[in-house]
Amino acid sequence: MRRRGSTMVESALVTTTFIFLLVAIMDFGRLGFTYNSLTYAAHRAARFAATNGSTSAQPATQPTIQSNVQSNLVALDTSSKSLTVTVTWPSNNNNPGSQVQVVVAYKFQPLLIPVSSTVLTLKSTSTEYITQ
Repeated sequence: MRRRGSTMVESALVTTTFIFLLVAIMDFGRLGFTYNSLTYAAHRAARFAATNGSTSAQPATQPTIQSNVQSNLVALDTSSKSLTVTVTWPSNNNNPGSQVQVVVAYKFQPLLIPVSSTVLTLKSTSTEYITQ
């Protein structure tokens, strides 16, 4: 009888540890997916801004670049409380030959710390030369 009780306790401990590790692996997967999505969105938005300079038919602006970032982020919360898009033109113009820099920041809430207010801020930067 004592042996059966110890087996239940051991099973409970092993199962709890296994589930914790499984959730941790899933959370790191979510983190990697989120970072890759941010990097892709920043790159695509910078490319959009670079090909829509001041000489194009529809020059890129902060709102159009931000909507481009939002359209490239799939399965993420793109509300203003979790996503920040910053666009800068280091030479202060949108002319061909100048640079455009897009910084995308996202507030990532881990699953393992749901009661904590700890939020990881993931950030990706992409810089391109304006071609037209």
